[in-house]
Amino acid sequence: MKIQVWRRKSYDKKKNNLYLRYRINQNKAKVESMNLWEWSEPKSEIETSHNKSVQIACEEIIRRTKDDIDNKRKTIPLETENDNNFKNCFFKYSNIKNTEAIYRFIKKLDENFDKRTNKEINNTYLKKLKSNIEENIEENDLNGSTAAKYWNNFKTVLINLNKNKKCEYPKIGGIIYTSKKKKNKIFKKKEIEALINTEIKMWKGLKKAFLFCCETGLKLNILKKLKWENIHKNDNKNFYYYIINDGNKKYINTFSSMTREILGKRKKSNTLIFKLPEKQSNMSKVFSEWIKRSKIKGNKKFNDAVNTYAYNKYKKSKNIYKISATLGHSSIDVTKKKYEYMNELDFLEDEIIENKITIKKNKNIKKTLFKKGNLLTYK
Repeated sequence: MKIQVWRRKSYDKKKNNLYLRYRINQNKAKVESMNLWEWSEPKSEIETSHNKSVQIACEEIIRRTKDDIDNKRKTIPLETENDNNFKNCFFKYSNIKNTEAIYRFIKKLDENFDKRTNKEINNTYLKKLKSNIEENIEENDLNGSTAAKYWNNFKTVLINLNKNKKCEYPKIGGIIYTSKKKKNKIFKKKEIEALINTEIKMWKGLKKAFLFCCETGLKLNILKKLKWENIHKNDNKNFYYYIINDGNKKYINTFSSMTREILGKRKKSNTLIFKLPEKQSNMSKVFSEWIKRSKIKGNKKFNDAVNTYAYNKYKKSKNIYKISATLGHSSIDVTKKKYEYMNELDFLEDEIIENKITIKKNKNIKKTLFKKGNLLTYK
């Protein structure tokens, strides 16, 4: 038996995920994850050092495994590799980013999924599987939007398998479910003060990004791209503004000099303002720990800072048009759907009241130029 390190490139081609491959011949083999990865093409000393450490770890794992097998402390049940096994084909021909997550999702719904052949994955089987998913959504065992997304990803792989003549074309529609509107959570003033007074242990830039989001409504995916070249100061008035393009959308908003202090000292134009974790899971973990240490309840997320901005801005100005533009919505209808308490009539009513007050003030302070039909200067 040969024990080898098997490398499988990640979706972005930058890393290799490492597996142990036990092999007797071309037909019989078994693969198991080593829970290690390496850089495909190391470009720095840190990346090279990481690869060397991984190499040492791999050699030690192989040595221990061989020793366990030789001394009969471990047995490896070998499987026959063939293209009739759906699991093998699914991973071999997958053209999606989250292959393992999708496979685990389907496997939870079908206990015998590992043993399925390509012929079994037909439209009759898919119809039953789809019905099972929809029942789980109705019983609140599955999240509707996540299940629908994973189902579409699963079908994407099936279409690619069909192109390679491995299974039937999936002639079946998407997941049907009734979406449940989530309540928009906001951070209260006391909660924000508690977060300000609580140090964040890792990724200090996350704290700055959150506070800036509360004041400007700029979403997390845009905050990650925000550079110093996007920040400008108004010459005539004491306020700042940002302009940043993201695809077809342009994000513009003003903010006070006090909010500007959150950003710290200005750096080079092309420098990112916030240093944030690359992985969403890491960011969520750090943020959740910070929330917990601040003793804030309600399972609140980073994106609730956007809701906080929208709520406070609307409470102060009633200007749904500005809020809609700031958040990058295509129309105020999108904003009204997201925030049901908002209405364009509130802004118009406030504007009418302000105009009436202004007119009344002007009437009171206006000087009369004529008296009894004659100019005041006339004698």
